[in-house]
Amino acid sequence: MLALWLVLIRTAAAAPAPRPPAPQAALRRGNAYYFAGRQVPALRAYERATALSSACLQGWLNGAVVLEELGRRRQAVHWYVRAAALTDDPEVWTELGWALWRDDRPAKAAAAFSRALERRPNQARALLGLARIKLDQGRPSEALPLLQRARAATPLLNAASYYEGKAYERLGRLGRAADAYARAVSGDSYFLEGREALGRVDLRRHAYADAYKQLSKLLAARPYDGALRRLLDSLRPTPKRRPTSWKLGALRQAIPYLAASPPAPGSPLIRVGLDTDSLGRPKPRRQARVTANTAFNALDAATGRIVLSGRAGEIWTLRLKKRRGKPLVALIDAEGRTAALSRRGYLLEPRSPSLGVLALDPASGPDGDQAGRLLRGRLEATLFGRGLRLVDIVDIENYVNGVLAAEMPARSPLEALKAQAVLARTNALFLKKVARPHRRYGYDVCDRQHCQVYAGARVESARSRAVVERTRGIVVTYKGRLAHVIYSANCGGRTQSGRDVAGWGDVPYWVGVADSARPQDISSPWALRHWLRSWPGAFCQPSADVPPSHFRWTRIVSWRALQARLNRALGIGRLRAVRALKRSPSGNVDSVLIVGSRRSRIIDSELAIRDDLAPGSLRSTLFAIDYEYDRRGRPSALVFNGGGWGHGVGLCQSGAIGRAEAGQTYGQIIKAYFKGVELRRLDY
Repeated sequence: MLALWLVLIRTAAAAPAPRPPAPQAALRRGNAYYFAGRQVPALRAYERATALSSACLQGWLNGAVVLEELGRRRQAVHWYVRAAALTDDPEVWTELGWALWRDDRPAKAAAAFSRALERRPNQARALLGLARIKLDQGRPSEALPLLQRARAATPLLNAASYYEGKAYERLGRLGRAADAYARAVSGDSYFLEGREALGRVDLRRHAYADAYKQLSKLLAARPYDGALRRLLDSLRPTPKRRPTSWKLGALRQAIPYLAASPPAPGSPLIRVGLDTDSLGRPKPRRQARVTANTAFNALDAATGRIVLSGRAGEIWTLRLKKRRGKPLVALIDAEGRTAALSRRGYLLEPRSPSLGVLALDPASGPDGDQAGRLLRGRLEATLFGRGLRLVDIVDIENYVNGVLAAEMPARSPLEALKAQAVLARTNALFLKKVARPHRRYGYDVCDRQHCQVYAGARVESARSRAVVERTRGIVVTYKGRLAHVIYSANCGGRTQSGRDVAGWGDVPYWVGVADSARPQDISSPWALRHWLRSWPGAFCQPSADVPPSHFRWTRIVSWRALQARLNRALGIGRLRAVRALKRSPSGNVDSVLIVGSRRSRIIDSELAIRDDLAPGSLRSTLFAIDYEYDRRGRPSALVFNGGGWGHGVGLCQSGAIGRAEAGQTYGQIIKAYFKGVELRRLDY
């Protein structure tokens, strides 16, 4: 018996010790918590991963990202230091540099940026970080070469041009500053911070017309800014004259291609609300000026009786008037005489339906008479609220002609254009027959992104019309019924599922897909941030037809401006924190926590997230947030590094272009984004 015990003891002693649990399970838990918007449990999971293995690089990196998002800067630096001790990756050393800079340790930040540049001399974010340190230290002349190197390394990084403008401005070289700001703005029209800086520099240079152009676009994003409005009023140019007649040559100038386009027999008519707001609601107007390239008639909107006739090129005005306290629609000739009054409104139609085009709001410009907005079909002008409501009534195929090139460049690959035409047709018919979102306003679809952009006859070309003709009547169906095929400009590399967007619903064919032949893993905080700050391969990446700012973008929003905006919208008091919470698997932010001195609010509407967090809207909800601080450690700005343009659900228009370039047909493109759908041709 004793011998047996000795054998068992020796066997136990010789057996290998049990291996400690691997950190992978803790990392997966942390990632799941993070995407669910639970940063504190995520941080505990990453702490567990690093406790299990001090060499767990991903644990240190992901924990550092979460700590920064929680506002715990000093701890974030410590975690980045632990990560940097495990790797020579310049991306890690660059982020360590930025964490040190945000924690007001410029000397150590500069050392970390320099270490990154030793490994990768053209690391644009490290160059930008070093330049920011020089600017903070009042050394703009030393910052300039670094910013120029950053811009050369990554020409699409508009932040480099923006801070280059700052450096030139501090040196008093206003012309160079204006050039740098203009580069930042031309790279991304949504980069309003650059537009404001450019407008202010133009003022200092006494370039008042240029300043008015930039600042008026800024006012459109900040209509509540009284000081900016007063400044613009002082700069407002002299109004141009209004013509009383329209030169028919203006049509040829406005639309060099005009084909005969009779309505397709039996094709559905679409009522398109014109001049609508961002939610597709009508913006009532007091008057509208109309002419046509052929003779045209004005009909009573209720009875269809011809009220009067106009000659080609003759401008008539539809105006709201009151008689005995009641509003009426007046038809006024070129001499200002009222020719007709109606309570029911009017229908204007060219006498030649196939070649006739109505011109809405013709004007006089620097290059002569401008044709205004060109419309096929009939224009309806009726009373709505305190103004006029304008509706274009047009057959579905001519409607698609007015959408196609407004939603996708006409030079795009043919298969991408075909996919867009099929989706435009399907979407309009679905909204007309099924969803009916604008029924209360008296039209089927609006002319803005809320439904899809409708630009009328001006965007037609031989190429675009040929695409519409080749796909005539083809729609997308799901289980035999019209499908709700929504789309956005650019998904940033991954589309998101409809079920992940608050209030959108679990439509079976609205599923998230990777818009890449070789998708990257973005399931962790660090991987997501690195992905958003890079230019990964994807079908929707920049190309001749896809602007870079549609794929990756940056916004730099001052804390003071954001605080005023959020307090006005949400009544939060003083802004204390902005924190992204829940994210979809695509990386899109689906809810944001706003912490204020008076109250905290959670924003979970896709539109509100984009509209409330920056003047002029963010391009998408696919972004990561970085804080910037002043010398007292108070937040001074939020930096958004984002990807994509639009809601990211359904078809990615830029991705459709990339897929067409890769050889996919329009049917394959549509089915790549909408699982389980079929194509069908309608009978008309």
